[in-house]
Amino acid sequence: MAVVLALITFLIFEMFIEAVGLLGIFLGAIVLPVYFRYLLILLEARAKGQEAPAIGVELINWFENFWGLFPLILLCLVIVGEYFLARNLSFAAALVPGVLVLFLFPASMAVLAMTHSPVESLNPAAIFVLVKACGRVYLMIPLIIAAISVLIWYLVILDTPYVLTRAAAMYASFLMFTLTGSVLHENMAAIKVDLTLAREPDAEQLDAELTGDRTKALNHAYGFISRGNRAGGLQHLYRRIENEIDIDEAYRWFFERMLKWESTDAALFFAQTYLTRLLLQQRDVEALKLMSRCLLENKRFKPLAKDRDAALAAAERQGNDDLIKYLKE
Repeated sequence: MAVVLALITFLIFEMFIEAVGLLGIFLGAIVLPVYFRYLLILLEARAKGQEAPAIGVELINWFENFWGLFPLILLCLVIVGEYFLARNLSFAAALVPGVLVLFLFPASMAVLAMTHSPVESLNPAAIFVLVKACGRVYLMIPLIIAAISVLIWYLVILDTPYVLTRAAAMYASFLMFTLTGSVLHENMAAIKVDLTLAREPDAEQLDAELTGDRTKALNHAYGFISRGNRAGGLQHLYRRIENEIDIDEAYRWFFERMLKWESTDAALFFAQTYLTRLLLQQRDVEALKLMSRCLLENKRFKPLAKDRDAALAAAERQGNDDLIKYLKE
């Protein structure tokens, strides 16, 4: 339903933009980036096996997640290039690179959604390993999109009402991104390994980039939390952590930084979720250390209600009498 509502919303915006004349140029400059950012977020959600996201006001921010604008830039370059070839050479000359773009574009967008790096999304090695990891099932994506494109062209020839052809074209773009995400979901483990091997990043550069990305995410979360939206800020961090290769190290990193804020309340709520993960994995020593650290910040800290029994069991296994007594209170 979220995808249907998003599709209808963007279709209404598009029809309105075309109806208002020159004002539509300014509206289009706002809506088009949001449209492509949403498609990438949709792809990423499908790749993780999550529910499709709803449209949110955070998509309007040009400076946050700037990588989400890259599909728009790339498509503009492709359209200009195709127009130049068709006009100055021949339709056949434009057809070959057009077919190549149709084949590679989903893979490029998949790399972009996984790495958030426009440069990496144009890396032939990264695209190759992704297509290789997906195998023959990847061919289903460009073939289905090509079939729908032919159908849309046929609708245009039949003078089908414009709103129907635009709806079909928009559906094709939604289908390509969600289908790509679904294919990624089935092959995610192999793709992550292959991409890591293909990139071979410099260790210091990778650490600097990772710290920079985490800091941006933390600052964005702080913006939510400082305005009273603690749940929104924490959800932003949880979504960011899901993209990490070492999720536990990411939890530790964010927790330690949040403890340095003027108020540690958000860090303690964040720690409850981190504690749930540690308890599920029966990593008793780390779980008890985390609880002890939180109690130093606030003596009223408690695990989530659903984790109380697991936390008590961990304390009993480790013979931590202080935590056993506290958790039984």
